[in-house]
Amino acid sequence: MHSNLRISVAAAAGVAAVLTLTACGSDSKPADAKKPDTTSVPPASAPAATPSAGGGAAVPSGSLDGGWIAMATPGKGVVLTVKGQKAFVVEAATGLTCEGTASGSALDLKCPAGATRSKGKVDSVDATTLKVTWEGAGQDTFQKSEPGKLPSLPALPKS
Repeated sequence: MHSNLRISVAAAAGVAAVLTLTACGSDSKPADAKKPDTTSVPPASAPAATPSAGGGAAVPSGSLDGGWIAMATPGKGVVLTVKGQKAFVVEAATGLTCEGTASGSALDLKCPAGATRSKGKVDSVDATTLKVTWEGAGQDTFQKSEPGKLPSLPALPKS
């Protein structure tokens, strides 16, 4: 039971990191006094639409920017945050964090020993769902988290 509680706390910490990193910023300048930032890097996005294996419609592509959470296995959640070309992952199962770059469909992260998600390939992304295949860790299906809002989490297992 204590293990589940620790894992849940780690997952909650990851969600808090997503919310912190993706929260909307503001300042005291009026909108008309702001100049567009021409030096910023465009947001990382998935590769252009690609045909599906069945030869049907193209796989939709979208922006990777934002907070994403995968909770396929309770207690083993993964939080991915992307802003521009920067990427950050929190693995609830290990409690480890990785950071690095997002470039096109590639995620290249520097991780401490024991982390399982250092190199990933974006399989598909749309406004609400992101699928990433990690070298050595399989595929994660992420749901987008709205800035300032917690994503829905699965119920804790009963002990």
